[in-house]
Amino acid sequence: MVGESDVTEVASPRPERPRLLRLMTLLPRVLSIAVALIATLVLLGWAFGVDVLTGAYRGKPPMLPLTAVTFILASGSLYFAQFPAHRWLTFLSRSLAVIVASISLAALLEYALGWQSGLDVLFREATARALRPVGIMANNSALAFVLFAQGLLLVRGDRQTKGIKSQVFVTLGLIVAYLALVGHAFGVRDFYSFQVLAGMALYSAIGFMLLGFGILFSQLERGIPALIVDDGAAGFVARRLLPGALILPFVFTMVRVAGEDRRVFGSELGASMVAVADTVAFLLLIAWSARVVREVDRKRGELLVLEREARDAAERARAEAEVATMQAEAARADAESANGAKSDFLAVMSHELRTPLAAIMGYQELLADGITGPINEQQGQQLGRIKASARHLLSLIDEVLTFTRLDAGRETVDIDRFDLAALLAEAAHIIEPLANAKQLELEVTSPGEGVIVGTDSMKVRQMLVNLLSNAVKFTDRGVIRLHGETHAGEIRLSVSDTGIGIPAEYHHRIFEPFWQVEQKATRRASGTGLGLTVTRRLANLLGGDVTVKSQVGEGTTFTITLPSESVAIATLHERAPRLRVG
Repeated sequence: MVGESDVTEVASPRPERPRLLRLMTLLPRVLSIAVALIATLVLLGWAFGVDVLTGAYRGKPPMLPLTAVTFILASGSLYFAQFPAHRWLTFLSRSLAVIVASISLAALLEYALGWQSGLDVLFREATARALRPVGIMANNSALAFVLFAQGLLLVRGDRQTKGIKSQVFVTLGLIVAYLALVGHAFGVRDFYSFQVLAGMALYSAIGFMLLGFGILFSQLERGIPALIVDDGAAGFVARRLLPGALILPFVFTMVRVAGEDRRVFGSELGASMVAVADTVAFLLLIAWSARVVREVDRKRGELLVLEREARDAAERARAEAEVATMQAEAARADAESANGAKSDFLAVMSHELRTPLAAIMGYQELLADGITGPINEQQGQQLGRIKASARHLLSLIDEVLTFTRLDAGRETVDIDRFDLAALLAEAAHIIEPLANAKQLELEVTSPGEGVIVGTDSMKVRQMLVNLLSNAVKFTDRGVIRLHGETHAGEIRLSVSDTGIGIPAEYHHRIFEPFWQVEQKATRRASGTGLGLTVTRRLANLLGGDVTVKSQVGEGTTFTITLPSESVAIATLHERAPRLRVG
C-alpha cells in the first residue's frame, strides 16, 4: 500500500497548477483501474458463463482469459509507474511490464513458428467454450501488448531524459487498437481480425485504448499530452480540435452505416452526408477556436501595451530618480561647502575677536593694578565689570572655536592620567563665583583622592564647566550638584540642578547647534547655544555620550559617560567627601 504522504509527494500537483493539469496527472491511475475492472469482469464472465461479459455475442470474438490476465498485469504496471520516487514500486512496475512482454511475445512466436508455449494449457478449460479451441490471444492483441509493454519499460527513462520513446511505441499500439475498435463499430472484420478464427475482442480494443492513453499521460512534459495541457493558444486549440477529430467522424460514420442498414438512404447519399457533416463540424470547431484565440490575442496585445507603458514609466521614474540623486548630491556638496565656509568664517571671526579682546583684558589689568596711576573705588568697580564681561566674551569665543574645530574634524585628543577628584574640584572652583553671585549652593561628590583615570583632562574639565554654567544660568534658587564616580571601566559625571527644567519634547533638540529652549531675542539666559552641542561632541570624541533627565519646575540632570582604564592607587573612602560652596 502506498501511504497518503507518498501520493502527495509524488503525484499531487502543486497548488498553483491549473485544474486540467491536476486531472491529467490523475488520469493514468484512473485508467489503469478501469482496465483492471474490465479484465476482472471478463474473467468473472468466463467463470460463470456470462457471454456478455466475455464479449462472445453476435459472432464477435471474446476476450480470452489469458488476455484478461495480461490486461490486469499491464494495468498494475501502469499504476505503479505513477510513483517514480519509490524504487520498489518502480521495480514492480517494470517487472510486470516484462511479464506482459513475455506473454505477448510467446503468443507471437506461436503464430510465427507454430510451436506451443504451454501458456494455453493454464486456461484450456476456460477456453473450451470460446470460438477457438486453444487459449492463445489474437496476434494483433499480442502485438499491442508488446508495444505497450515496451512503452511501460521506457517511461522511467523518458521522464529522466525528457524523451518520447515510450510515446512512440504506445502510439503504434493505439493505432492497432483504434483499427480494431473501428472494425467492431462498422463490422469491418479485417480491422480487428488478422486471422480467420481469431481477432481482437471489442473489450480488448477498449482496454487497449484506455491503457494506451494512460501510458501517454504518464509523461505530461512531452508529446501530445504536453500539447493538450499547454496553457497557451496551442493547448487551447488542441483541446477543442482533437476530440472532434477523433469522435465526430466515428459518430457520423456510425449514423451512415445505421441509415444504410435500415435503408433510410443509399450509400451515395450517406457518403455525401458524412462528408458534409465532417466539413461543417470542423469549420465550426475551427471558427470557435479562432474566435477564442483572437480574443486571447487581443487581451495579450492589451497586456503588451500595458507592459510597455509600465516599462516606459519605470524608465522615466529611474531617470527622474537619477536626476534627483544627482541634485541631492549637488545639494549635499553645496551644503557641505556652505557648512565649511560657515566653520571657516566662525573660526576666523573668533580669532579676530580674540586678539583685540586680549588687548582689552590686558589694559584692564594694567588699570586695575594701578600701574598707570591710582584709581578710586567707583573706577575699580567699573574695571571689575569690564573684566567680567571680557571673560564672558572670551568664554563665548572659546566655545565657538571649539565648535568649529569639532565640526571640521580638527579637534585632537591628548590622553593624560589625572586624579578625578582634583578635576571635579577645579571645575567647581571655576563656577563657584557664578553660584555665589546667585546665592546658589554648590555640592561636589567625588570618589575621593587616588582614583586615577586616563582621558583628556582639558576636555573633561570643559564639559563639566559647560554643564555647571548652564545649571547656574537656569537655576534661580536651590542647589547645584556635581557628582563623579567610576564603575565597570566607565567614568560617570553628573550635574544636577533645581532650576526651571526642560520640557520632554525638547530633550532631543537641546544638543542641536545654536538652539535654546527660549528661542527669543529677549531671552533671559545669554550664550551662543553651543554649550550642550560642544559638550556632547567632546564626549563622543572621547568615546562616550551625554544624556539628560529633566522635569519642568523640578530641575535637570546631565550625565556624562566616558570609557576609562582607571587605576585605584589608594583605598576609596567609604563615604565620599562633600564640598559645599555658598
